[in-house]
Amino acid sequence: MRFFYLSLFVSCFFITSCQKKSPLEQLLSCEKTGTITLDKLSTDFNKSFSIETSKHWKTNLYYDDFQSSIMTADTTQALTKAFIFEAAMYSGALEFTADFNANILANIDKKEQTVLQENYFKWQEKPAYYSLIKGLKNKHPYQELTIYINNSETAYIKAQIQVYGSENIQERLCNALSLFDTLKIK
Repeated sequence: MRFFYLSLFVSCFFITSCQKKSPLEQLLSCEKTGTITLDKLSTDFNKSFSIETSKHWKTNLYYDDFQSSIMTADTTQALTKAFIFEAAMYSGALEFTADFNANILANIDKKEQTVLQENYFKWQEKPAYYSLIKGLKNKHPYQELTIYINNSETAYIKAQIQVYGSENIQERLCNALSLFDTLKIK
C-alpha cells in the first residue's frame, strides 16, 4: 500500500512539474494546445538578446542609436492565421510608476483601442508589465499583447505580439508566448 501512495505522489509531482506555465501564460489562461517549431536562434544586431524562431519564418533585424530589435512572422500562413512578434532592447530608463501606467492607457485610448487586460508581474526576477488590447488596424480586427521588462537602470525590453482576425486568438497569442519564453538577455 505504501508503494502505491509513493508511486501516486511521484507521478503527480512529475506531471505537474512538467506542465509549469510561464507567468504570462498563467495570466492569460493559456492551455498548451498548438505547438510551433522553433529551430533557429535569432540574435539582435547589438547581440544584447536572442529568441528562438523558425527557419521558415521571415525575420528582420533593426537597430539605431536607441534600440536593437528582432521582428519575425510566419509568412507561410495568412496573416489571420499567424502572429507577428517583435522584441527590442531600448536604451533608457523605465520606471513602472503611476505616470507610466497613465501614459500607456492614454495612448491606448487615443488610438481608440480597448484594454482587455493589464497587469504587473515578474519576468525572471525583473519587474515587468503587460497590456492586452483589441482594436482595428487598417479596418481589420486585431489584438496586441505588449510586454515591458525593466532590464536595468539604462535599458529595457519591449516585446509585442500582434494577432489579426477573429479566429483562434487565444491559441495564437499563447503560441507566440512560447516564442517570448525563449527570450535570453545576454
